[in-house]
Amino acid sequence: MPSALLLLLPLGLISAVAVNCYLCFRRNIEKAKESGIPYVVVPVFVLHRFWLTTHPLWLKLARNFLPEEWIESWYDYVRPEFPWELRNEPFKKLGSDTILSVSGGDFCLWTADADVISQITTRRNDFPKPTHLYASVDVYGKNVATTEGAAWRRHRKLTTPLFTERNNHLVWAETLDQTQAMLDVWLGKNRQGNQTVDRIMDDTMRLSLHVISRAGFGRKLEWPQIQNEEAELGEGHSMSYTYALHFLLDHIIFAFLFNHTILKLSPVKVMRRTYQAYIEWGNYMREMVVSKKAAIKAGQGLDDMDIIGQLVQGQLLPPDEKSSSKDASLSDSEILANSFVLILAGHETVANTLHYALLLLAMNISSQRNLQKDLQEHFQGRPISEWDYDRDLPALLGGMTGAVLNEQLRLIAPAVNIPKCTYGVPDQPLIVNGKKCTVPTNTFINLCSSVHTNPSWWPHGPPKDPKNPAHPVSNLDNDLEEFKPERWFLDPDHKDKTTTTAKELNILDDKAKAADDAEEFSISTTSDTSRSLYRPPKGAFIAFSEGPRSCLGRRFAQVEALGALAVIFSQYSVELAVDNWATDQEVDEMDEQARRAVWAKAVSEAQRLIRGSSSIITLQMRQGSVPLRFVRKGSERFNF
Repeated sequence: MPSALLLLLPLGLISAVAVNCYLCFRRNIEKAKESGIPYVVVPVFVLHRFWLTTHPLWLKLARNFLPEEWIESWYDYVRPEFPWELRNEPFKKLGSDTILSVSGGDFCLWTADADVISQITTRRNDFPKPTHLYASVDVYGKNVATTEGAAWRRHRKLTTPLFTERNNHLVWAETLDQTQAMLDVWLGKNRQGNQTVDRIMDDTMRLSLHVISRAGFGRKLEWPQIQNEEAELGEGHSMSYTYALHFLLDHIIFAFLFNHTILKLSPVKVMRRTYQAYIEWGNYMREMVVSKKAAIKAGQGLDDMDIIGQLVQGQLLPPDEKSSSKDASLSDSEILANSFVLILAGHETVANTLHYALLLLAMNISSQRNLQKDLQEHFQGRPISEWDYDRDLPALLGGMTGAVLNEQLRLIAPAVNIPKCTYGVPDQPLIVNGKKCTVPTNTFINLCSSVHTNPSWWPHGPPKDPKNPAHPVSNLDNDLEEFKPERWFLDPDHKDKTTTTAKELNILDDKAKAADDAEEFSISTTSDTSRSLYRPPKGAFIAFSEGPRSCLGRRFAQVEALGALAVIFSQYSVELAVDNWATDQEVDEMDEQARRAVWAKAVSEAQRLIRGSSSIITLQMRQGSVPLRFVRKGSERFNF
C-alpha cells in the first residue's frame, strides 16, 4: 500500500501541474481576445530563460519530427529574434504590425508599428523597462541601465549632462587620431593596402574602446598589440589597465553568468582570469577617482571634457550648488558602475556599426563611390590635421556620410528588440490599428527593429534585382532590405504619419509629456538624423531607442562613427577580399566579367554571414568573419 501511494504521488503532482497549465492557457487566451490585439497561440513563453538558451534544439526537433500543419501557425513566433531573421513577414502573416503571443506563461507583445512604438516609449511609467533582465549587467553595481523609477531618474539626471559638446570635441579629435592608427595596421608596412584584414570587428572594437577610454576616463591607449607588459603595470597591480579592460570585455559573458565567488574559485583558467581582470580594472578606476579628487582639492586644473572627471567634480560641489538632496552626486561605487556600463554598451555599439558599415560599403560599390565623392567635395584635399569639429561635423552628419550611417543602422540596428513591459502595472490602454485596445498586465513587450523595414512607414521603390532579393522572405516587392544610403535624400516634405488618436482618447498628451521629460532629464529632443536628410516618422527609427530611456551617448556614437568613416573614405577604398576563390595574380589577369563573378561569390558569402548575426549584448556577426582589403583610391581591383 505505501509503495502504491509513493507511485501515485508524482502522478498526482504531474496531473496538478498539467491542469494548472491548461487553466492558465485558457485564461490567457480569454484575456487576449478581450485585449483587441491580434494574437497567436504559442506553446511556450518565448522569453523564458530555458527557452532562450535551448530554443535552436527544440525548433530543429519540431521541424524534423512534427507534421507541418502542427507547427505552421506558431513556429515563427517562438524564435526570439524573428524580427531580425524574418523581418516583417510574421507580422504580414497575421495582418497586423502589432501582435500578442499567448502561452501558459506571460504574454509577449511584439510591435513593428511606429505609432504604437511612439506611444509606448513616451509613456515611461505605464510601460517600464524590465530591469530584472539586466541584473547580470550589474557587474560593478546598480547603474543607469539597470534601475527604474526614482533610482533611475537620479542616475539619468546625473549622467545625461556628461555628454556635452565639449566632450564631443574630444571624441572627434581622438577618433581622427585613433582611426589613422588603425589604418596604419590595415595598410601594412608599405601602406599600399595589398593585404587582407581577416577580422575587421576586432579592430573596430579596439578603436571604439580606445576612443571611449580617452574621452570618458582620460586614458590614452595606443595601437601596438595588447600585452600585459610589466612596464605598464600600475603599482600593486598584476594586469595593466589596457589588458584588464580588454580581457574583461572579451570574456564578459562569464561575468554575466557566474557570481564572483564562482569565477574566483573556478578550475577553468579563463574564468579565474576574468575575475582577476574584474578586480584589476575596478581598482584602476577607484584609483582614478581618488587621483582626480586630490587634483581638484589641490586646485589643479582638470580636463572637464573627461566624463569621470565631471562626475568627481559633481561629488565635490558645495551643498548649496547641488540641485537637491534626492539628486545628490553619485557615490564612488556608483561612478564605477556607471562607467563600466557606458563602456560596455558604448564601445560594442559603435564598433558593430563601423564593422557593418564597412562591409555594406564593400558590397555596394556605387554607394561607396558616392560617399568618396561627397567627402572630396567637402574637404577638398584638406589634411586631417586641419579638420574642425564645428565646421566639418555638421556637413558629415547632413551629407552622404550621415546617410551611410543612418542606412546601416536602419538595416542592422544595434538591438533586435527594445524591451518594455507591464510588470507591476495594471492593464494599459493602447491604440493599435486605429482602435483602442488593452495590453494585459504582466506582458513582456518587444519594440522590434523590423519597423525599420516596414513599408507602411518608409518610402520605398522596386527591388534592384527581383530574381536575387536582398532578403529571402521579407519585402520581396520593394527595396527596403537593400543598402541604399541615397534613400535618405528623398522628399524632405514627407509628412509625419503618426496618428493623434491616442491624444483624442485622453490616454496621453505626447508632446507635453515629452517636453516635461526632456526638461527633467536634460534629454535631447533633436532628431536622430540631420535636418538635411529624410526624417522618419516618430517611432519608425529606433536605432537609439526613443523617449526618456533613449541612448545617453547618441551624439557620442554619431561623432565617432562619422569621424572614422570620413578618415577612411577620404583617402581609401574598401573591397571584399576574394582570397578564398582566387589569388592576387589570378585576379590581376581576369577580365571584368571574371572579376564580377568572383566578387559576386564574396558578396554572397558576406550576405550569408551578416544574416547569421545574433545577439548577446548587441547584434553581432558570430558565425565567421568577412575579410576586407583597404586600398588607396584609384587602385581598386573591383570598380564597377
